[in-house]
Amino acid sequence: MGIHEDAAAGSLVGPRLVNYIKNGPNVLNEQDPVGGLTPLAAATVRGYVKVVEQLLRKGAKADALSSNGESPLLLAAWKAKNNRARIIQLLLGKTPSDSVDATCPSAENYTPLMWTIMNKDIESIRLLRRAGASLEVQNDDGINAEEMAEEVEDMAVSRALRLDEPSLLSKLASAVVYFLLFIIAWLNRAKGAVRRVFGLNPKLDEDLNQNVNGSSNPGTAKFVENVDKFVKNGPLERFFGGKKDYIKELAQKTADLENDPTTPLGNRELLPKTIKVSLHQQVLYCDDSSSMKRDGRWDSQRKLVERITRITTRILPEGEGVALRFINQDVNTSLNLTLTEIGEILAPLSWKSGGNTQIGTNLRSKILEPLVYSKIETKSLERPLLVTIITDGIPSEEKNSEFVDAILECGSKLGGAGYPRDSTCSFPVLFVPALV
Repeated sequence: MGIHEDAAAGSLVGPRLVNYIKNGPNVLNEQDPVGGLTPLAAATVRGYVKVVEQLLRKGAKADALSSNGESPLLLAAWKAKNNRARIIQLLLGKTPSDSVDATCPSAENYTPLMWTIMNKDIESIRLLRRAGASLEVQNDDGINAEEMAEEVEDMAVSRALRLDEPSLLSKLASAVVYFLLFIIAWLNRAKGAVRRVFGLNPKLDEDLNQNVNGSSNPGTAKFVENVDKFVKNGPLERFFGGKKDYIKELAQKTADLENDPTTPLGNRELLPKTIKVSLHQQVLYCDDSSSMKRDGRWDSQRKLVERITRITTRILPEGEGVALRFINQDVNTSLNLTLTEIGEILAPLSWKSGGNTQIGTNLRSKILEPLVYSKIETKSLERPLLVTIITDGIPSEEKNSEFVDAILECGSKLGGAGYPRDSTCSFPVLFVPALV
C-alpha cells in the first residue's frame, strides 16, 4: 500500500505518516495516479477526522487540488458522508479566504456552500457562512446559494444562511433580561436600595413602566402583581415552556435582593449576568476519574460546584435548581437540585478508583440524549441548557475527538430541528469547559 491507500483506509497516522514524509516531503500533496485524489482529499471523502487533522498539522495544503480540480473543502461538502462538519471545520482553519468558494466543472460549479445546502447540513452551512462563503456565486445552472436554499424549502437551511439575523430565541432571551433590568430600575426609583447595594442603576423605561403599572405608583407587592399580569400568556411566559409563575417569581426574588446586602451579586456587572444564567437550565458535568485524587482537584471541584449552585439559584423560583452529573458515577438525576441537596450528594462522594475519563461518550449518554435529543423529538425543550464541564485532563478509553464530536453532533441535531445557532446566550445548549 502507498500513501493514498493508507489515507483512504484511515491508517495514515502517527509513525506511518512520519515515514512517508521522511521519504519525500512533497508526497503530502501528490495526486493518486489512479484515482486522482490527494491524500488529504482521500481522507476527507472517507470521513477520517484523525487523518485529516494530522495531515494538516504536518503541512498538507488545504487548498491542494485533485486531478479534476476539486479542493478538499469542496469534496468534504460534496462527497463526505461521515464527520462532514468536523472535517469542514478543520479545513477552513487552513484554507485561504479566497478559496472558500473554490469549485470546478466536474462539480457543475456548485460551491462547497451549495453542496451543504443540498445535503441540508446545517452545521456545515453555518461554518462556511462564518468563513465568508458567498451567497451570490452562481453554478452552471445560473443559481446562487440563496436561491438554492429557497428551492430546498427548508426553514432551518434558510436560517443557517442568515448569520446576522437574531434568532427568535435570542430576541426572547434579550427581552427577558431587559424586563428584569426594568424591575431593578423600578426598585431603584422606588427605594434606591438596589443601587446602594449593587452599584447597579439601569435607566427606567417609562413606556414599559406605563404598560406595566399604568398611571399608578404601586408598592413592591403590587408591582410584582402587575409584572405577573403583564407577562401572562405572552411570549415571555412561553419562553419558559408554560411555567406560568416563572417570571413572577424571578421578579420577586430580584426584588428581595434589596434586603440582602451580603449576597455575592454585589458587583455592577454580575447581576445582569446572573439573570442571564438563571434563564438557562444549569447542568454541572463533573469529572470523577481516578486522576481527580491528585493535587486537591476533587476538593477544588466540589467548591466550584457549590459556588456555581449558590450563585445560579440565588434568584430562581422555588422548585427550580441545577442538575448534577458525573462521568463515571450515577447520582440523583433531578434537574432541580437545591444548594442543600447538592451538598448532600457531594459530602459522601469521592473520585472513582480506576475511573476513566469517557467525557464525550457520557456527555452524550447522560446529558445530551435524555435532556436534549429526546426533548427536541417531542418538541418539549423548555429552557436553554448551560452545561458546565469540569475536568482535569484529557479523555481516556474513547477516541480523542469524542468530546468535540459530541458537541458538534449536538449543534447539528439542534440545527436540523430548526434551532438557530449563534454565539449569544440564546442557543438552546451552551457548553462551558472548566479545568481544575
